[in-house]
Amino acid sequence: MSNWKNWIFKDEPSSPADARTARTRALLLSAPFLLLGLFALVLLLHDGLLGGLSRQKAMTLLSAMVVCIGLPLLIFGITAKKQALKAKPRESGNDEKPWNQRKDWAQGRIASVSRRAILLLWIFVVFWNVVSTVIAFAVMSQANRSGSHAAFITLIFPVVGVAVLIYAAKTTLAWRRFGQSIFEMAAVPGALGGTLEGMIQVKTRLRAEHGLHLRLSCVRRTTTGASNNRSTTEKILWQDEKWLRADLPQTDLQATGIPVHFRLPDNQPVSSANPGDGIHWKLDASARLRGPDFQATFEVPVFKLAELPAPSDDPTLPYQMSLDEVRQLIHSKIQVADLPGGGKEFVFPAARNPGFASGAAVIWLIWTGIIVLLLCKHAPPLLPLAFGAADLLMTVFVFDLWFRCSRVVVTPPQLTIETAWLGLKKRRTLEMSGVASIVTEVGATAGHSAYYDLKIRTRDRQDFTAAKNLGSKPEADWLVREMSAALKRPPA
Repeated sequence: MSNWKNWIFKDEPSSPADARTARTRALLLSAPFLLLGLFALVLLLHDGLLGGLSRQKAMTLLSAMVVCIGLPLLIFGITAKKQALKAKPRESGNDEKPWNQRKDWAQGRIASVSRRAILLLWIFVVFWNVVSTVIAFAVMSQANRSGSHAAFITLIFPVVGVAVLIYAAKTTLAWRRFGQSIFEMAAVPGALGGTLEGMIQVKTRLRAEHGLHLRLSCVRRTTTGASNNRSTTEKILWQDEKWLRADLPQTDLQATGIPVHFRLPDNQPVSSANPGDGIHWKLDASARLRGPDFQATFEVPVFKLAELPAPSDDPTLPYQMSLDEVRQLIHSKIQVADLPGGGKEFVFPAARNPGFASGAAVIWLIWTGIIVLLLCKHAPPLLPLAFGAADLLMTVFVFDLWFRCSRVVVTPPQLTIETAWLGLKKRRTLEMSGVASIVTEVGATAGHSAYYDLKIRTRDRQDFTAAKNLGSKPEADWLVREMSAALKRPPA
C-alpha cells in the first residue's frame, strides 16, 4: 500500500527521490488533459475541413487545446523542479570543485544531443504546424468570404513551420546516422588561462568533404520577462575556432576520433553548473558529408584553478588547415593587395555574407508583415509604433549587411578608413603615430555563430570600425596580423 501512496501522491520523506516514479506520476496526472486536448484537436480539424468553423468556435477549441497541452507541460515542469530541489542538498559538498555537481563533468565524458532532445523537438514541430495550419485555414476561410486580403499574412506561420519541419527532419537523420557522440576530456575542468583538451569520439567513420570545423564559445544566457511572457537570449562573450583536415588518424574502421585543443583566455567568467541562466561554455564540432551533415554540441566545464596544469603540445597542429585553405573553404570575398611603397589595401565588399544577410532579411520581412497586419486590423496606435521602432532598427541593420562596403588603406605615414553605402561615402584618416593597436570584437551573432568587427584603437582610447561582420575567426585574426605588420606594430 505504501508503494501506491508514493506512486500517486508523494514520496516518503525518508526515501530518496525516485525520478522514474515522479515521471510516471506526472504522466498519469497529465493523461486526462492530453486526451481532452487531442479531442479538441480532432474537432478543430474536422469542423475546419468541413467549413463549419466559426471564429468563436475556433478560438474556443484552440484555447481548450492550448490549455490541455500547457497543463501537462506545467506538471512535468513542477516535477522536474522538485527533483532538482531534492538533488540540490547532495551537491552542497562540491563547493570547492563545482564541476562535480554534474556527473558527466566529474567523469570527463560529455555526451552530445540525446534522443529525448530529438523527441522534444518533434513535439514542438508538430504542435507549431498543427496550430499554425488550423489558424491560417480558419482565418483564410473567413477572409475569402469577406474579401479581405490582409489575412494572407498569416501564411507566414505555416511557412515557418515548414522550415522548422525540414530542420527537425535533418536533425533526426543525422541522429540516426551518427548517434550520440562523446567528448572525453584530457583533464577536468578546462582551466581559464590554460587549455581545453580532449578527444571527440564519433561512432562512425567520418569522410568529410571539406574538413572538420571545431568551435568553442563562452555564452551568457539570460531570461527576462514575466512568467507568461518570458524570453531567453544568449550573448557570445568569447569564441575561437579551428578547421581540421579530414585525414585524421583512424584507430577504428567504424569510429572517428577528433582531437580538441583550445587555449582559454583568463578574463572570461566560469561555467554555470545549472542548465538555465548563467555562463555556458559550448564546444561545437561539424562537418559536411554526403547525406546528413555531422553536428555535435557539448557543454564543457571551464573554471578558474589555483594552479594551472603544465602546458602541453597541441595535437591538432598537424591537421589544421592553412589560412589559404580556410579562406577558399568559406569562399572569402575579402581582397588584400600590396601597394607601392610598402603599403597595403584591404577591401571588404558589400553582401559578402549572403547567408547571414538573407536570414536577417527574412526576419525583417516577417516583422514588417506583422506591422502591416496591425495597421490593416486598426490596432491601437501604440502597438504599430512600438513594433515600428524595432522594425526601423532592423531595416538599418539589414541595409548595412547588404550594402556596406569598407576599404582600409595603410600607406605610411597614415591609415585611411573608407566606408560606402550605395555611393554615399564616409572617410576618416588617422596618423600612424596615433594608432595604438588593431583588435577584433564580437559584433553580431546568429545562433552559435559570432561575427567580428575589426576596430582601429587610437592612443587616446577611441575606437574606429574598419570592417564589420567578419564571419571567420581565423581570417579575422589574420587580418589583424596583416594590418599590424603594415603599421609595424605587434597585434593586440
